[in-house]
Amino acid sequence: MEPLPLNVPDGYDVIQRLGAGQTAIVWLARSTRSVESVALKLPRAETAGDAVLRRMFENEVQITLKLEHPNVVRAFDGRPTGSGAFLALEYCSGGTLDQLLLERGKLPLDRALALVRDVALGLEHTHELRVLHRDVKPANVFLDERGVAKLGDFGTGTFAAEDSQERVGTAFYMAPELFGGAPSSMQSDIYSLGVLAYEVLAGVRPFLGESYEALMVAHMTALPRDLRQYRPDLPKAVSAVMSRAMSRDPLRRFQSVRAFMEAYRAATGEAAPVSTPPAAGAAPVGRVTGRSGRSPTPAPNAPLSLGPDDGDGDEAAASSAQRLHDEPSATGPENQRARPAPAAGDDHRAKPAKSRGLFGFLRWRRR
Repeated sequence: MEPLPLNVPDGYDVIQRLGAGQTAIVWLARSTRSVESVALKLPRAETAGDAVLRRMFENEVQITLKLEHPNVVRAFDGRPTGSGAFLALEYCSGGTLDQLLLERGKLPLDRALALVRDVALGLEHTHELRVLHRDVKPANVFLDERGVAKLGDFGTGTFAAEDSQERVGTAFYMAPELFGGAPSSMQSDIYSLGVLAYEVLAGVRPFLGESYEALMVAHMTALPRDLRQYRPDLPKAVSAVMSRAMSRDPLRRFQSVRAFMEAYRAATGEAAPVSTPPAAGAAPVGRVTGRSGRSPTPAPNAPLSLGPDDGDGDEAAASSAQRLHDEPSATGPENQRARPAPAAGDDHRAKPAKSRGLFGFLRWRRR
């Protein structure tokens, strides 16, 4: 049995290891104040000595504590720096979206539409706070016990105001301009959202390749097959929304996730929710040090229901095994959706590039 960590922050009892990511090891823990289970991220020993990894962990803590939305993995508490650095996250017992697609393949239409909506709402909130995720993909989307999808894993995230030239992301989901050296933007996140949505709806990825270079060419020159070739039951209007989100030209994409959601709701026939202003005197949330006092309040993941005539209108956080898992690398042959489920503790995501060849692409290797 693996020994328990020594750097556990006050107020948490560690139960067992759940997985490992680029910067941290994830433990299932229990809060001694609320008796709630949490996913407790503690930095790896090597993170403190690596400036890139250290900054990634700091970013994740600072960003996640600022976010407060039913479709974003919630941070209850955290400290970004120092020997007591940690991040306590909502424990999502339903696994990741990637795992769901691996196990189920093409999902029922209503379920797939609802998952796309959930992720888009989480990204919309993220952008409203001027945060770029920079690695939107199914492996970074977590499911709670009711199947609500929550965007998580903000280790590669950054604030939009920062002038970052880092090349980060996962090649299957990266926008074409990123391959050419352009900085990340809200439009590049929207492109990744479109690729994710395509995969959820079709059950396959829109762009395939056996190397980083092949994927670069695919994103920059190829056109994905029409979604309705995989899903004849998909409304044409929904297919058109995904095509626009994945436009090679950033200016032709939706210029905000809110605009994406407006088009998506119109295409699926979903009514826009009525927003409720916060109560007067509501306490602020998301302190970077000390206790945030948050409690999980996820929204139900009600399926989107298409009318009878609509057929012609066409995230570390945690999982059930808390597996932060093996995204097929952009330089390996495993790029089809049908691939073995990853082993617990694997994390093959891209990280901010130090240097690797022409494009500075660095993938996290199996430990």
